[in-house]
Amino acid sequence: MTLDDFNPHFDRLAIFRAVESWPYVPLYRRVIGPAYTVMPKPVRDMHDIVGDAGACGRGKVQRGGSPLARLVCAVMRFPPEGEHDLHVSFVERNGVERWTRDFAGHAFTSELGQRGDRLVERFGPMRFSFDLPSNASGLTMVMRGWSILGVPMPLWLAPRSEAREWAEGEDFCFDVPIALPGIGTVVHYSGRLRRI
Repeated sequence: MTLDDFNPHFDRLAIFRAVESWPYVPLYRRVIGPAYTVMPKPVRDMHDIVGDAGACGRGKVQRGGSPLARLVCAVMRFPPEGEHDLHVSFVERNGVERWTRDFAGHAFTSELGQRGDRLVERFGPMRFSFDLPSNASGLTMVMRGWSILGVPMPLWLAPRSEAREWAEGEDFCFDVPIALPGIGTVVHYSGRLRRI
């Protein structure tokens, strides 16, 4: 049923009714606030997600060489080392974004949402919260906390990652190094994308 189906019934009642709609504000815009507008246009365009969207480009992956790093890469489904065609699909539902990064058929997914003034990214049972310092050059993701199955974990045990995003011409560029204490580099992926 639609609202129009109810209107004749409302008309017989002595009540006031109104229909209001509020424009949706994309996740990164909400978290970053006013500094969002000063970021380069390709970075803003990549994060202005409403509904479903996608981007294509090229990515480069480097993996850590230790057996433990390889195990973590396998568990997290990180792509193999090398240069790859890259497709990223975005699905936004109720303010939460699901990003699927597909490096030439090797895909991994995370969900992004907001908690307070921080971005929260979920990989399976793990959640990571980030500050997003932003300026005219782009943005940086600075980890401020993490948990496993909802249990807060000490920051000194957290993966080391300070992801960066910037623009080169019309391209959205990214660099994501991930290392673990006692293991070192697990994976380092970077590349450039354009919205499709």
